[in-house]
Amino acid sequence: MPDPTPPPDRPMSPEARARIRAQLLETARAGASGESRSRRWLVPAGVAAAVVVVAGLAAGVVRLGGDGPPDGPAGGPADGPAGGVATSSPRPSAPPTTKPDGAGRASHHDCADEVVTVLPGARRVATTEATSYWVAGQRFVLCDDRAGTTTVHQPLPLTPREGVATYRVSSVYPPWPHSSAVIRVAGGIVPTGATAFDVSYTFPNGGTEHATETTDDQGRTWWRMLYVYEDGGGNELAKPPIRVRVSYSGVQKTYELRWGLDTCAQANHGC
Repeated sequence: MPDPTPPPDRPMSPEARARIRAQLLETARAGASGESRSRRWLVPAGVAAAVVVVAGLAAGVVRLGGDGPPDGPAGGPADGPAGGVATSSPRPSAPPTTKPDGAGRASHHDCADEVVTVLPGARRVATTEATSYWVAGQRFVLCDDRAGTTTVHQPLPLTPREGVATYRVSSVYPPWPHSSAVIRVAGGIVPTGATAFDVSYTFPNGGTEHATETTDDQGRTWWRMLYVYEDGGGNELAKPPIRVRVSYSGVQKTYELRWGLDTCAQANHGC
């Protein structure tokens, strides 16, 4: 078995001590120089990482901002003239889809609210699209609810009288963009026993519209004329009048509607 006792220390010469000290100093200097180089590289690396984070946040802001996603994919020539970050252009509002035939039924008040102010106690007896007929006693009113406006006509007798007042039209100018449209509505009750009843209106634009009919639960027949057209604006008095042709039971009559008088049949608002 070998002897576990370590050999005695041998004295080290001054030259050996100097050599070892020099090696240690050189190693320490090399280590310090390498650490300095590492530290010098840490700063640019941190800055680069921060730049990457900021750029990522900026891209996120652009994508999340506005009303929706950008129109094109991020990056590349499609994003813009300089090939930069994509931006979203505001999209134009879609034109109104409300049409004068009952879609987008109207306003802050409906017929039930408005009729009571014109003919108290009236009840609805017939409806055709956005037009309804209301009766109280021996009188009735027509109510038309379209294009954001509820229009109630002046009361008329249930027994129609032959004359221009029976065929007056209401006039509504809807707030449609880039439009000078006007909505003309007329209506009433067909005389009892009338045969071959027909009412037609001819307008300044040359268009002619015939009335349509509906029947209520008491067997009474109601007529309505609805016509929408671009009137071009300007002075109505300088335009040809609206002409009405009425025929039934072998009799035919023609009327001309006076602008502002026979074209403003509504009772609950102005023309």
